[in-house]
Amino acid sequence: MCGIYGFAGFKEEGLLDRMGRVIRHRGPDGTGRYEAPDGAPFSMGMQRLSIIDLHGGWQPVFNEDQSIAVCYNGETYNYLELRTELEAKGHVFTTHSDTECLVHGFEEWGMEGLLQRMNGMAAFCIYDVRKKEFFIGRDRCGQKPLYYTHANGRFLFGSEVKSLLQSQHVTAEPNLAAIDPYLTLRNVPEPATMFKGIFTLPTAHYLHYKLSDNSLTIRRYWEVPLLDQRTATYKSDGEYFEELEALWDDCVKLCMRSDVPVGAYLSAGVDSSLTVASMTKFSSNINTYSVGFDSPVDETPAARETAKFLGTNHHEIICQPEDFALLPKIVWHMDRPVGDALLIAFYKLAEGASKDLKVVLGGEGADEAFAGYSFQGVITKVEKMRRKLPFAPMLGSMAFKVIPHALLNKFFTFPADLGSQGKKRVIDFLAKYNGRDLNHNFNALRTLWSQDERHDVYAESFKHLATEEWMENEKEKDKNGPFLDRLLKLQYDEWLQDWALIRQDKNTMAHSLEYRLPFLDPRLIELAFKMPAHLKINGGTDKYIERKLADKVFPPHIARRPKIPFYLPVEYFLDKPQFKELVNDTLNETAVKKRGYFNPKKVTALLENMHRTREFVYCKQVMSLVVLELWHQVFVDKAYKFD
Repeated sequence: MCGIYGFAGFKEEGLLDRMGRVIRHRGPDGTGRYEAPDGAPFSMGMQRLSIIDLHGGWQPVFNEDQSIAVCYNGETYNYLELRTELEAKGHVFTTHSDTECLVHGFEEWGMEGLLQRMNGMAAFCIYDVRKKEFFIGRDRCGQKPLYYTHANGRFLFGSEVKSLLQSQHVTAEPNLAAIDPYLTLRNVPEPATMFKGIFTLPTAHYLHYKLSDNSLTIRRYWEVPLLDQRTATYKSDGEYFEELEALWDDCVKLCMRSDVPVGAYLSAGVDSSLTVASMTKFSSNINTYSVGFDSPVDETPAARETAKFLGTNHHEIICQPEDFALLPKIVWHMDRPVGDALLIAFYKLAEGASKDLKVVLGGEGADEAFAGYSFQGVITKVEKMRRKLPFAPMLGSMAFKVIPHALLNKFFTFPADLGSQGKKRVIDFLAKYNGRDLNHNFNALRTLWSQDERHDVYAESFKHLATEEWMENEKEKDKNGPFLDRLLKLQYDEWLQDWALIRQDKNTMAHSLEYRLPFLDPRLIELAFKMPAHLKINGGTDKYIERKLADKVFPPHIARRPKIPFYLPVEYFLDKPQFKELVNDTLNETAVKKRGYFNPKKVTALLENMHRTREFVYCKQVMSLVVLELWHQVFVDKAYKFD
């Protein structure tokens, strides 16, 4: 685990050292560097966090004749199996690290064959001395970030944008076209970023760059497999359960491969609970960590109960009002604006765990594979109604208009009262359901800012940004898949990596902590997409088959514990001076007018609505604007300096 960086097509004195120094937090245990021989314009480096082969495996790692070199950020969990296979084919290993499997695997199978065999998380660069070309690959689910820029014959890449900005040829300019997607989703969907001219290498893709003509191509090597609902056949429920039960323990066991102790994040949910339960089969000394807010929606008591049942060494981290002062530094670590106050909790949780460990496991990825989010159940129900009665969604929108918004909470699993704005969002979703494609409906139900609201809050010169033209439609080839699986698959091209995973990677690596996710094992994902819908959503039960697995491990009150959405309850911090100061510093009339994107009067009205109603949606909208402004202050204005 580390951070990687590099550049091609030009030379710049001291650049490689600067690129590494600014992301030293990702790997404080050592530095590696590589300069291509024969004067070829290519350099790469890495900052190492030693997890496997602590005394060997220093990068770059080479093949036998040093014609292939690699710098790697990630872990290949199945490296022992790959090593055995490669040694049988005659490859000679000089280290015990998982990294060395990449150079020999590249020789044996090529870039695409290597990526398809790897089980783990990865962003890496492989340089071929003979051909004067290199490949950059990223894992299937985007657990490890990779940014690049390519202009005027110059190419730069890195695990964090901060490395790219060390070059005199790269500037931090805002990408104005990304503002509307950001408000809609609270993140910028790949491959765009909030930086003009800087992109992410998309999940499950690899990049091929030739020094001879400074050309690059990008190809996809994997995507979630969908069955054809017209021809799909299914095994019995019992067979799927047996397969899941056997595979799950192996997924966790692989993720625990390490030469340093491994702990886990533990919430009140079934995902992390099952993860820790499986871990206890392979270790009797597990440290677990949960985060809370001293609020009525705090899940730490439930997590504490689970930890006691499993016999772990449990630790609790509590977020305090003064932690809002951490947001500028957190945004700096994030590189990108992600409009969610929960960033503070992830940062504090990683800070606490890193005092004891270098590696923790978590439960992300289960909701995406087994349908654990409330909006998945809502969209599925609406689609069933539409198929029976085409006008059902429209009729539903009319009915909801006269229903008190408090009753809507019975239809959704939200941590707070949806309020008037939540009701408005549901009515709009239903009213326009038949006219939207599946991806647009998916985004409409989860967005904080409708198109009309975005248009209203923009300054006059930015109102043209309020559009959905940037939003992708569902792929035509996926439309014959089972409906729920089509919905779930959408999350693997944006939601998962640009929302769920990036918040964890940047905040754990800010504290030199590695985060591993057994639910993102490709074997588990592919198994989930072979299952019928009723094993995911069954009546009013989400993640049905996963909860059946939990029934074998936990007493009913833990196994069947209702989902407690994990969020930072901004409404409980509104009156705290630290929160007030943060909002005033970022969204005061002068600051809003100076930035120029939004109408200061509309922003002031939003703040007044938030304080008057304390509604969930208003609080979230305000935080999305706060984080966007902080991103500009940190990267564009350079108002903060962090080491």
